Amino acid sequence: MDASMRIMTWYSGGIMQYQRSNYSVRWIWQLGALAVIVGMALNYQLVLDQYALATFRPQSDVAAIEGRLQLTSSARAMLYRAQPQIDDKASFNHDCDTQPHELELGCYYRGHIYVLHIDNDSLAPEMDVVTAHELLHAAWTRMSADERKVVGDELKQAYAQINDSELKDRMAEYAKSEPGEEENELHSILATEQLSLPSALEQHYAKYFANRGQIVAAHAKYQDVFDARRTELEQELGQIRSEKAQLAVINRQLDTYRGEGDVQSYNELVPRQNRLVDDINQRISLYRQGVDEYNALSKSLESQTITDTEVSAQ
Repeated sequence: MDASMRIMTWYSGGIMQYQRSNYSVRWIWQLGALAVIVGMALNYQLVLDQYALATFRPQSDVAAIEGRLQLTSSARAMLYRAQPQIDDKASFNHDCDTQPHELELGCYYRGHIYVLHIDNDSLAPEMDVVTAHELLHAAWTRMSADERKVVGDELKQAYAQINDSELKDRMAEYAKSEPGEEENELHSILATEQLSLPSALEQHYAKYFANRGQIVAAHAKYQDVFDARRTELEQELGQIRSEKAQLAVINRQLDTYRGEGDVQSYNELVPRQNRLVDDINQRISLYRQGVDEYNALSKSLESQTITDTEVSAQ
C-alpha cells in the first residue's frame, strides 16, 4: 500500500470517529431535552407559577391589595396566574357574567379573578377580603382529589361547630344555586371571615397568608359598617312610618273640618299637612337611595338585602 492510500485510510477512519462522536453528543442532548420535558410535565404548575411571577405586573390597585394580604410566594404566584383586576360595575358584570338580580363583589371566572371597585372609603377594605376569597377558589381548583377530601373534612367539622344563622342561610343558598360546591365556598368563607379555626385549617391557610387574622379583621369592620348602615336605614324607615301616621291623623282632621264647613280651621291645618308631605317624600327619597347603595354593596345574600322601599306620602 503506497503513502497516498494510507493517508486516505487514516482520513476515512477519522470521519467515522467524528460521526460516532457527533452521534454521542446528539444523543446526550436529546436525552437531556427529554429529561427537561419530563420534568416540566411533572412540575408544570411550578413552571407556570414561576413564569407568572416573572412576567405578570399587577396594576397599582391590585399591587396595593396584594401587599396588604401578605401573601406567601406560592399564593402570589396563584394570584398572578389569575391576572386579577379591579372592575367598575359595568366591566364587572361583563367579566363575571352576572345576572341583573345577582349582587356580587367578586368572582373567579374562567381562571381569572375580578373584584368590584368599592368607592365608599369605609367599605373599600372589603376588596382585600374579596380578593383573598377568590384566590382561595383558585387554590381549591389546584388541589388534588385527595387534598380536597382531607381539607373538605376539616372544613365540614369546623363548620359544624359554628353557630351562625346567617352563614347557615348562605350555605343553604349555595346548596341550591351551586350544588356540589359547598366545600369550595366554605374553603373561602371560613378563611376570610372566621377568626378562630382548628389548627389543621390554620396550617393549611398558612400556605397562602402570613397573617390571616388581619383579613378577618377587615371583613369584620366591613360588616360593622354594614350593620350600622342597616340600623340607620331601619331607623329612617321607622321615622317615615311615624310621620305617615301623623299625616293620617291630619288628613282625618281635615276631612272633619271639611265636613263641618270649618274653612278657617281647614286652611290653617293645610300648610302643616304640606310640610309633612314634603318631609316624608324627601325622607323616602333619601331612604331609597340608601337602600340602593346598601344593596349594591351587598354580597349575594338574600338575607342581607333590603326590599322594603316604602311609597310616597301622596
